[in-house]
Amino acid sequence: ASTTPSSGATQWVLVGDDGAVGYAGTDLTSWTTYANDPENENFKAITYGSSGSAPRWVIVWEDDDREIQYSDDVTDAAGWTDVNIDPDLALWDCSYSSGAGVWVAVGTMANGAQKIYRSTDGASWAAVDISGISGIDTTVSKGVASDGQNTFMFVQKDRVYKSTDAGASWALTHDFNDSAIAGIRNIEYTNSTWVIMYQATSGDPSGALVRTAADSDTTDWSDPQDLNIGASSQRFACGDGKCIFAYSNDHQLATVSGKTCTLATYTANQLPASGAQNIATDGNGNWVVVGTSGDVQTSVDDGANWVLSVDGLDITGGDSNEKLKDVAANVVMPV
Repeated sequence: ASTTPSSGATQWVLVGDDGAVGYAGTDLTSWTTYANDPENENFKAITYGSSGSAPRWVIVWEDDDREIQYSDDVTDAAGWTDVNIDPDLALWDCSYSSGAGVWVAVGTMANGAQKIYRSTDGASWAAVDISGISGIDTTVSKGVASDGQNTFMFVQKDRVYKSTDAGASWALTHDFNDSAIAGIRNIEYTNSTWVIMYQATSGDPSGALVRTAADSDTTDWSDPQDLNIGASSQRFACGDGKCIFAYSNDHQLATVSGKTCTLATYTANQLPASGAQNIATDGNGNWVVVGTSGDVQTSVDDGANWVLSVDGLDITGGDSNEKLKDVAANVVMPV
């Protein structure tokens, strides 16, 4: 099977532990890598967007001196600029809206840091205090997404919060009020549909579950469905009305439209390598999975077939089992 996308993204970028960064063009078997953090911090997420007419990449993670890096050219290892927004803060996720020209980042909510972080260029960031909105507590927020216009949503514990003014103000849009939800781990948007994944610690079904809502009513969510891929699954990606959830060497495809979420027939061990941690798409049938052993796995047919494009990237030196945490395409989400 081919590992070269026929359309869509022209560049893919991955990040991982110890400041690991890698980029590839349309040949997903060939990656250029480097470590861009002298303190060997562990990157959490990378997001593609723009600043004016220029492309911009933003990395978020936890560091006492800086929590964000941005670059307009990932091929330049020295081209990243550090941003320090708050001491002792861990950021987990970031989303960009091209319609609003706004970036939003979320993460730690403890130690008085009940805030989200907002930027209009990916370089200068301001805190938005959300401590007064309903239900907010000290639990970390692990996911944020936008509809590409003025609406953003982030998740915390068993709740979903919404902004309709490009992240300037926020309100609780839905509380599942379910103590069995260990925490909503991610949120994405595609095909006028919001999609969440969470772990249920009890009940039926249990494990990693998916629910969806139409953007016309984010108070009304579908019933939970078991993804079959294990309770430890953390992340997923969506594009062109499809979502793929990946963990270890398993994946699950879902087709979504409002409250309708249709799971494909599940077959175990479809990925050629174990350790899958995160996934990205360009919305053109092309998907890239990265994992804990430095492996890069790809599909060019919406997950019907997978190949091991790279077996164990060694980015930071002496470790062929590089822990890769996130990957993104140079396509502005959502698609």
